[in-house]
Amino acid sequence: MKLKKYLPALAAAAILAGCAEVPPGAGENPADPWEKMNRQTNAFNYIVDTYTIRPIAKAYIKVVPQGARESVNNVFENMGEPKNALNNALQGKGERTLASVFRFLINTSFGLGGLFDVAGSVGNQPVCKEDFGQTLRVWGVPEGPYVVLPFLGPSTVTDAAGSVVGWYTEPFAYAENDYVKWGWTAADLFNMRAQMMPLTDSLRDAVDPYVMAREGYLAHRTNVQYDGNPPVVLLKDEFEDEDDEKAPVKKESK
Repeated sequence: MKLKKYLPALAAAAILAGCAEVPPGAGENPADPWEKMNRQTNAFNYIVDTYTIRPIAKAYIKVVPQGARESVNNVFENMGEPKNALNNALQGKGERTLASVFRFLINTSFGLGGLFDVAGSVGNQPVCKEDFGQTLRVWGVPEGPYVVLPFLGPSTVTDAAGSVVGWYTEPFAYAENDYVKWGWTAADLFNMRAQMMPLTDSLRDAVDPYVMAREGYLAHRTNVQYDGNPPVVLLKDEFEDEDDEKAPVKKESK
């Protein structure tokens, strides 16, 4: 089996990940109680990505022209429109539901199966992305602890559960031919990896890439949950109590 060729590399990545440095106080963040385990998984993912996924994605970017890559990405975006429509409907977003249906019909027919984003360029209708993780949050399900999934990266317990459900809304999940089903899935993952290349490259220069990825992911998920308009959270002034203590007490005049 071809898998046997990759087992030594995966075993080496797992061993090296076990040596990942875990800073003091890891796990004290309420949003990330599993930080020690997450950092090990993150190190494993970094090694696997560095020596397998990233080089393939870099070669794809280098060899395939930008216009062709955009068309490939358009196809995957179009195949995600049924999921967008379903989740928008489940969240009670009528206009966004119709927009997703409109985009799917127009791009599938006039955009040659989604190769061209006719609905966006001509119809001026942007993508209204939604997933089951967002739907669960809208329904009041807590996001749960932050977790780093092997091979897949940042997530939360709720988002991970939503991803499992979301898999069954993908049209190719029902393909009878396993080569078509898993080939499509692999191509989708590599397309996503190529799209995220600038972001992941910037993480490599961060002082603590793990923290930067975690905070960025959690902030992004909160932003998309509210369709780009998250509620304003006022932070407590740490020095407010000190200022009150230092403020001079006025004496009442007799």
